[in-house]
Amino acid sequence: MSEASNTSFRDYFKEVMQDPEERRLYREVLEEELRNLLVYLRKRRRLTQQALAERLGVTRSRVSQMEASAGLSTSLEALARYAQALGLSLRLEFADEDGEVLARYSLSPDEPLGETPRTPAG
Repeated sequence: MSEASNTSFRDYFKEVMQDPEERRLYREVLEEELRNLLVYLRKRRRLTQQALAERLGVTRSRVSQMEASAGLSTSLEALARYAQALGLSLRLEFADEDGEVLARYSLSPDEPLGETPRTPAG
């Protein structure tokens, strides 16, 4: 793909994102993609919501709520805990407009995130 076509797409995207309705729709797509990704990863690890809840020290309904409401406002800590409960690393990249990665953040599944949530008694 040539630089000209990249530039024209970027310009088009910036123009489209000036429309509040288009921005709202784009955000909805991004949030749906994150929700679907969380469910996909859990199922790929062959875990039920209940099994994941036990790993997180929360209720099954809380996992269901996390998966249903995940979106751009989901905290990095919540995503990190979810990934760790699946035995996965979390990696975050910061890239410029040309796609060059300027910085990376990575958290392995065994790195502590602070206090471990209490497992419900019983």
